[in-house]
Amino acid sequence: MEATKAVNFHRKDALVVSTSFALREWSQVSARRDLDVDLFDCMDRAPAVGLGLALAQPEGKVLVLDCDSTLRTNLGGLATIGESNPENLVHFVFDDVSSSSTSGVRIKEMDNLDLAQIALSSGYAKTYEFDKLEEFLIGLEEVMRQTGPVFVRVKVFRDGIQLPFPERSMAEGWAEVRDLLTSGEEEAG
Repeated sequence: MEATKAVNFHRKDALVVSTSFALREWSQVSARRDLDVDLFDCMDRAPAVGLGLALAQPEGKVLVLDCDSTLRTNLGGLATIGESNPENLVHFVFDDVSSSSTSGVRIKEMDNLDLAQIALSSGYAKTYEFDKLEEFLIGLEEVMRQTGPVFVRVKVFRDGIQLPFPERSMAEGWAEVRDLLTSGEEEAG
């Protein structure tokens, strides 16, 4: 929760795509729900949706709030992002050391998987890793200034409290973001 609060503080007018446990936490702290895309029906597609938005809205920052458990199901998304080279994309992965996202079941050898190295070798411009909240709070300003795509692995420990998914449907969230993005086009035209 503290990590998502920090992202919210630095987001400004960035579009945010969130999924899984990150979505549950994000929906509780986001100050701009009108710029949030919630993915709870297609959790492993957050990087792809974020990439699409980053390419469609190159003038604005796009943040993807992902979890290690959902990213592992589609590591190929990292290569697609690296190949596409969106300069405005920041991909946060909350690495759950408490294994709450897998109901406490540790997945063998997952501790040996270096997600940041996979992102870097897939073409991400810069990667960051944070193991302590204080380091993340200090480093987040630099992260947000970087030209992307940027990958940020944040080790988190969840206290076992499972927050609910947002009450709005995925379609309602998409409609709200679409309306906001297209309202500027109508005024300019």
